[in-house]
Amino acid sequence: MTVILVSGAPGTGKSTVAAAVGAALDLPLLSLDPVKEALADVLGTGDEAWSDRLGDAAAELLFRLAPTFPAVVVEGWWRGARRERAIEVFAGAVEVFCRCDPELVARRMRARHGAGRHPIHRDMINPALIDAMPSSSARVTPLALGAGLVVADTDRPDAAQLAVEQVRAVLAARPVTGR
Repeated sequence: MTVILVSGAPGTGKSTVAAAVGAALDLPLLSLDPVKEALADVLGTGDEAWSDRLGDAAAELLFRLAPTFPAVVVEGWWRGARRERAIEVFAGAVEVFCRCDPELVARRMRARHGAGRHPIHRDMINPALIDAMPSSSARVTPLALGAGLVVADTDRPDAAQLAVEQVRAVLAARPVTGR
């Protein structure tokens, strides 16, 4: 099984990079936010604690679905207990870690805040998180999954394409197994 895990803090360009990697490699994409949003559409929205619970449930779905694919791109913010579970489940995956200038994170989060963003997200429930996220994003680190780390500096307009090229290089360098 080949897993390409896209990680990073909110606003760092994970969804954009993951979509580009999935499309370029013709791989399915499992993304945390659409699953969380679907759960909220069925189960309802609520406070930040409810948002966290739905996010954890969405992450668990990705943890269980990813191994059913021979190859897949998985994208999300792996924080708290989710982070430890992601390290366990995706050990040996290729990781694409998205990062950018904290001020760019703030601009991206402000831009998407009122632009049709689903109300289940914590920044929609508590807009003060938008101002807190830039400093928090600077503390997020790669999961270090072992099969290769690609750092996508999403300040760059060509970050997604560079990530695709680097993922291809990491995959090409992997030893061929008998499976």
